[in-house]
Amino acid sequence: MLFISAGLPLLILVLVASGAGVFASTAHQRTQLRDPVMRIAQQEPQPRLSTLDLSIDTPLIASSRRGADCQADITIIGVHEAGQVTPSHASARLFASGSVCTSLDHGMRIRTQARLSFAAFGSRPVWVSDPTNTGIIRAPRPARALANRMRHEFAAITARLSDQGRILVPGLTCGLLGQDYIGPGVVEQPDATYATRVEQEFRTSGIMHLMAVSGGHFILVAQLALWIGAAVHLPRPAAAVGVMAAYQGLALLVYPSDSVLRAQIMGTLSAIGMVVGRPPQTTSTLAWTTLIVLSADPGKSSSYGYALSSAAVLGITLCASPLQRWLERALPHGVSQAIAATLSAQILTLPIQILMEPQIPLLSLLANLIVAPFVGWATITGLIALLLAPVAPTLAYAAAWLASCGTAIMAWTAHVCATPAWTSLAWPAGIPGALLALAVPAAFVLLPVVIRLSTGIIGEHANRLNHVQPVPESGRQPWHHPAPAGCGQSSHSHARQHEFGHSALSGRPWRAHGKMRTWLAETRAMIDDEWHDSRPSCTARR
Repeated sequence: MLFISAGLPLLILVLVASGAGVFASTAHQRTQLRDPVMRIAQQEPQPRLSTLDLSIDTPLIASSRRGADCQADITIIGVHEAGQVTPSHASARLFASGSVCTSLDHGMRIRTQARLSFAAFGSRPVWVSDPTNTGIIRAPRPARALANRMRHEFAAITARLSDQGRILVPGLTCGLLGQDYIGPGVVEQPDATYATRVEQEFRTSGIMHLMAVSGGHFILVAQLALWIGAAVHLPRPAAAVGVMAAYQGLALLVYPSDSVLRAQIMGTLSAIGMVVGRPPQTTSTLAWTTLIVLSADPGKSSSYGYALSSAAVLGITLCASPLQRWLERALPHGVSQAIAATLSAQILTLPIQILMEPQIPLLSLLANLIVAPFVGWATITGLIALLLAPVAPTLAYAAAWLASCGTAIMAWTAHVCATPAWTSLAWPAGIPGALLALAVPAAFVLLPVVIRLSTGIIGEHANRLNHVQPVPESGRQPWHHPAPAGCGQSSHSHARQHEFGHSALSGRPWRAHGKMRTWLAETRAMIDDEWHDSRPSCTARR
C-alpha cells in the first residue's frame, strides 16, 4: 500500500503530461492544416507557380530528390495572393537547381516564384520546387554570415584531403558529410560510388551517429571553455557565461539538427545552474529541455532525430553508472566505461532505430569500442580546423589532416565490421518490432532480479525446514541428527553447516552470485541427512 500511495502521484503526473503532449501535437497539426500553404497544396492537383516569401533555415545540401541539385529546409513566412500577402508559418523543403544553389545561403530571406506540393517523404510536410525570379529580401545577419563563411572555407580546406577525409572530417566536425556540401566556389566532390559505400558501411556497423553533432561536441567545447576560465582565474559565474557563449557559437557553426537543438538547450540550462551554484542534474535538465522544445514546436514530437538524441541521453544517465560498476568486476576501467556508455545508449535508442530501419547491427558494440579512443581528438582537431579556416588556412589544413587520421581508423573499422554478411540481424518492423526490441534488454535487466527473488524465497523456505525439528516417529531419528565425526562426515563439514545456519538465523543478507549454489547445497544436505538416518550406525558397522 505504501508503494501504491507513493507511486500514484507520479503516475498521475505522467498521464497528465502525456495527455498534454498529445493535445499540443494534435493542436499543432490542426493549425498546420489551416495554413494558407496547405490550402494551396490541397486545392491544386497540378502545382502552379506561387509567389512566396521564404526564410532559409539550414545550409543548402545535395538533393535527395531526382530532378534537383540542392535542397534546404525553409519556413514559408508569406504567400502572395491577389495583391495581398497572407502570413504563414509552414515548414517546407526547398528543391532548386543550377545557379540558385550557389546564390542562396543559410539565414537569408528570399522572395521567389515556386511550385507547392505535399511531400512524398521526409520530415517536412510541403515541398517547394523549381524556384524562379528569386530575389533576396534580407541577407544573413552578421553572426550567421560569419558562420557561413567559416563553413565554406572549411569545405575548401577539407577538399584537399583524401577521399575518406573529404567525406568524414566535415561530417564528424559539422554534421554534414563532404559529398552533401553545396556552396560557392568550385569544390572537388569525392567519388560518388565510394561516398555511398562509406556511408552505408557506417550505418551497417552502427557508428553513423558519429557523423551527427550531439552532446559530445558540446561537452568538449564546455571543457575547453572551463579550462580557459580556470587558466585566467575567472570566477564561477563568469566561467559559466563563457560556457554558454561557447555553446551558442558551436550551434551557429554546425549543421542545425534536432540533436544540436537538444544539446544546446540542455547545455544552456546546465550553465545557468552553474551560475546559481546548482549541481548538474541530467535527468531533470532533459525533462525541462523536452518541455521547452515541445512547447515551442510541438512538431518535434514526431521527430526521430530528437527522440534518438533524448533516448540516448536518458539511457546513459540511468544505466551507464550501474552497468559500469558491474562490468568493472571483470574488465579494466576504460573498457568497462566505453561498453557501459554504448550499451546504455542503445538500450533506449534501439526501439526507435527499429522504427526507422528494421535491423540490428550485431557488431555495433565492437565498432564503437574500436573508434572510441579516436573520436575525441579527431573532433577537437576538426573544430580547430573549422575555427582557423578563414584566418590561417595552412594551420587549418594541418589540423584537418590530423582529424582525417582519426576518421581513417573509423572508415577502416566500419568497412571491417560491415563486410560480413551476418553483420546485420533482420528484425520485425513497426511497433511490434520496437516493443520486442525494448522487451529484450528489459528481460536481461529483470532476469537477475527474478532469480534473486526466487532463490531468496526458496532459500528462506529451506532454512525453515533445516531448523524446524519434527516430532520423531517410532523407529526413526529426527532430521538433522548429526553423525559423529569420522563416520561419513567430517568435522569441517559440520563447522560449515553450523556457520551457514548461524548466518541464516542472524539475518546476514545472501549474495546474489551464491544463492543458487547455496540452495543446491541445502538440498544436498537434506538428502544426505535422510541417507544418514536410514543407514546403520557406526557402532553397528564396526
